[in-house]
Amino acid sequence: MDVSPLMRAPAEIRMMIYAYLFDDGGNKQLRIQNAGASKLSKTEGRIRSRYYMLERSIHRRCYETTYRLDTDGVSFCAAAMRVNRKMYEETSYLVYGGHTFDFGSHIEAVEPFLSDLTPSSRQLIREISLYKQGPVPPYDNDRGEWKNVCRFLHDHGSIKKLRLVVQGGRPSVTWDGPKEFTAADLSLLFDIKHESMEWVGELARVKGIEELEILPDVQYCPPPSSTNMIIFAALSASIERGLTEFLRTKLRSP
Repeated sequence: MDVSPLMRAPAEIRMMIYAYLFDDGGNKQLRIQNAGASKLSKTEGRIRSRYYMLERSIHRRCYETTYRLDTDGVSFCAAAMRVNRKMYEETSYLVYGGHTFDFGSHIEAVEPFLSDLTPSSRQLIREISLYKQGPVPPYDNDRGEWKNVCRFLHDHGSIKKLRLVVQGGRPSVTWDGPKEFTAADLSLLFDIKHESMEWVGELARVKGIEELEILPDVQYCPPPSSTNMIIFAALSASIERGLTEFLRTKLRSP
């Protein structure tokens, strides 16, 4: 079988060519998002897995979509990865081993994106970022999607670092009840299986995470009018201290 001139070139030359074909524009973090409700092309559907999700609006329409790269300044020649196995292996390291992947709140895209990779390529991804939405109204509860992501990462992931942005709410007035939880308080809520800690239990299934970074995204919320909202407000105030300590303990992460 004839070997192409590219494959006969020294590895250093091939890597220079790959760097041109896979120009990340200096972005070491790539954002992966749901493609939206627009019609999918047949070609895109063959390459990427399709999945169903609920529209994030009051209509809650169910539609079929796929994932897409949504990072400005990035130009990847994906077709080059399908030339032959050798090129796939070499360019996979450049694409998947050289970047972190930020899914934000589009956590529905995690499983299909990682599932479309070969096991060896999936092993190259060491860091992802996720956004955890609030567990109570008026926030867009992602309970089912979160459970699916955590269980997939438990079964197939090789993630060593997780960057987790946690949505919280800060009432504009003081409220009766706890104002902030310690790690011990959260451990009690977890042990009694309070619904506010269900998502933590799912995350605790994921093994192998060596580094956990937790960032708060605290927004205005109405004064608490129920027990669940009081707990949510106190939990929101605990993201940087009590929740971070508790999660790192459950994941055994420094």
